[in-house]
Amino acid sequence: MTHFICKGGCKGVSEVEGFCEADGCPNQWQPLEACECTDGKHFVEEVEKEEVVVTKDSNGNELHDGDDVALIKDLPLRGSSTVFKRGTKVTGIRLTGNPEEVDCKLGGMSIVLRTEFLKKV
Repeated sequence: MTHFICKGGCKGVSEVEGFCEADGCPNQWQPLEACECTDGKHFVEEVEKEEVVVTKDSNGNELHDGDDVALIKDLPLRGSSTVFKRGTKVTGIRLTGNPEEVDCKLGGMSIVLRTEFLKKV
């Protein structure tokens, strides 16, 4: 079954040869490309290419939810006189959407730590 698709991002599909007429498409008014696929899954590859956020410690080891880490530097807590000493073990970290930060409980408080100051235990 021959049909025609737009490769410009609008995901347009047509049964007849022609041009992409979708407003805002980067390939607007460009010819549609012929496609002979049988399953109609033209854009599955784009979904599979979605980037996965990988969080790494200061040594480049990949971190996961629930991992134990240790501090590699004395870290003062902003706004208080508390200092978390180098070598302090932190259990059960939680990843955030930011690959440079993790959530954890330390000293009875929930805080966010930068991964550049952590190493996996």
